[in-house]
Amino acid sequence: MLELPADPTEEQLKTLQTYLKLQKQKHKSQYGKQDYYQERIEITKGLILFRHKQMKSDVWYMRFYVGDKKYKTLSLRTSDKEVARGRALDRWRQLTNHLEQGGEVFEKTTMESLDQYLVHLDELLESQQLKKHTINGKKTSLKKLRVFLEPYGKPSEIPALVLTDYTKWRRTKNWNKSKHRNNHKPPTDQTINKELTDFKGFFDWCKSKRIYVQDIEYPFRKIDWSKSKEKNPSFEVDDWLSIVYYLRTWTRKTENRKVYGIFYRKVFAEFLKVMANSGLRIQENLLLRWSDIELRSKTEKSSKGDRERIIAHIQVSPDTKTGRRLVICPAGVYFKRIRDLYCAQEGKAPSKNDYVFRNIGTTHSREDHFIGRALTADHFRKLWYELLEDLRVDKGIEFENQYTIYSCRAFFINQRLELGIPPAVVADLVGNSMKTMEKFYKNVKLKNMESELVVMRKKKLEDGDFQTFDLEQMPLPQDNNRCCQGNK
Repeated sequence: MLELPADPTEEQLKTLQTYLKLQKQKHKSQYGKQDYYQERIEITKGLILFRHKQMKSDVWYMRFYVGDKKYKTLSLRTSDKEVARGRALDRWRQLTNHLEQGGEVFEKTTMESLDQYLVHLDELLESQQLKKHTINGKKTSLKKLRVFLEPYGKPSEIPALVLTDYTKWRRTKNWNKSKHRNNHKPPTDQTINKELTDFKGFFDWCKSKRIYVQDIEYPFRKIDWSKSKEKNPSFEVDDWLSIVYYLRTWTRKTENRKVYGIFYRKVFAEFLKVMANSGLRIQENLLLRWSDIELRSKTEKSSKGDRERIIAHIQVSPDTKTGRRLVICPAGVYFKRIRDLYCAQEGKAPSKNDYVFRNIGTTHSREDHFIGRALTADHFRKLWYELLEDLRVDKGIEFENQYTIYSCRAFFINQRLELGIPPAVVADLVGNSMKTMEKFYKNVKLKNMESELVVMRKKKLEDGDFQTFDLEQMPLPQDNNRCCQGNK
């Protein structure tokens, strides 16, 4: 036993370090010898079963030679010798196959591998190889995979057929109806396929890093589009009118609403009309700044009097699903209303760099770090469900179709097609491929495209805050009016 002095000199410290090094080497030299084990059984060459002499429990361990003077030791988590023998052989076969295919035996845990893949996705975002919208979608899918793979501590333990029962699991054990009170139906086949595609991205990456080397089977759902129900169905005209007419009452309801709550309801009402008159996606709207919008107006004369028509030229943000594109649409009047709402609420006009749908705080805000940011899609979804519930309670109106906020975008597409705008033009406006547009076009009621009905429906839609005037026939003035021209 080496006695330590109370105040050792530098020379004594060096002696102590030398002593510790020798003890460590001595300990290593004893590893693997008979007195290291309480009990030791050699199953096959390079594989032994043993109980650890220094452990209090009687749990069995396996020790497997992996080459290059290295060993892999694993707990078999049982004190039964025969059970331990069976488990050891199973793990030995798995590890042997894993090594033969080029895998690493000293592997990270499954959860660590998922975390490493998330870092990889962030790197793709930073290098602009993928868009934020795409990355967020993949991360949402991987949350499901993380839960599903919890029983597998290491990637090598994951069987190739692990996803066989994923659809059943996703629609039963992983589906909590209480958390989806506004949508009681489990994930659709399209959602399942999207998640499986994102899982494939993870396992392909694992294969490229030799983390996982098996070929996973992906049970993609076969979808019969002719029989599938639309996820975001377009409004029937009468249903759209019911919503628009009720919005005029709903935005003035003050019971149990604070000042900011009433304000955001008014902004949300105009947001719906912008979506229905522009075809923009939710995120494309939320990322708009006033500098992205240019309004052009013209007075339309008729026997009933003059009427101002306002076209909006919108530059969609590059940080969205389809990137930057120009959208020309008749939603200008609703952008003017939104600007006026913020002017009245804050006592000043929005600046050019302000978000159009901007968070200005609430009565009970404890922090202000989110003030000035864009309002969130979750905020608007909450207001959407409030609107539908109030419409049901106040007016007794419940829709047969499962409408969502995205139904506004589908409504824009369908109505433009029914009003005779060529599919290719509509596809450019909304940032869709022609293949996607074909699905919309098949759902358009051809009888609604008859000229007499078009004239009648135009009048009905105009009364319901849906602009139908022909953009191409409307001459534009030479001087352009920016939304915030007076606010440099």
